Amino acid sequence: MFRSFSLVFMFIAVVFSGTASAEEKKSVVTAMMEKAVAHFQSAGQDQAFKDFSKKDSDYFHGEYYVIAQSLSDDKIIFHPVNGKLVGKSLMKVKDTDGVVFVAEMSALAKGQGEGWVSYKWPNPETKKIAQKHTLVNRVGDVMLMIGYYE
Repeated sequence: MFRSFSLVFMFIAVVFSGTASAEEKKSVVTAMMEKAVAHFQSAGQDQAFKDFSKKDSDYFHGEYYVIAQSLSDDKIIFHPVNGKLVGKSLMKVKDTDGVVFVAEMSALAKGQGEGWVSYKWPNPETKKIAQKHTLVNRVGDVMLMIGYYE
């Protein structure tokens, strides 16, 4: 109960302050991922994806949301913002500097199991290229991803 309250409070503080620092955003993503992994493991993939789709929840709030990719075929299996990506492989997608960041995420998940990948990507709010940081975490043969913009 306290953990859920803390996560909600952190979301409110960061999202509505309008001036969240990169460290604050990183903390939100880290806490959100911890909760998402636990929920995925306890509720199962189907229920977790339903819950991850709900806006203004512990799993989808503003710029923060969970994406999932199969590690067996490297295809997106869940995306709450762009459903057209489901079933597609993004392994060859590059950022503006030529970084094949989804492939880096997949390699990290398959190796260490979790970690951060940084790349440049269009920020949907500003419409400008911005630094993005994504936390990946392996749960079985699924990679969960949550990111934030600087």
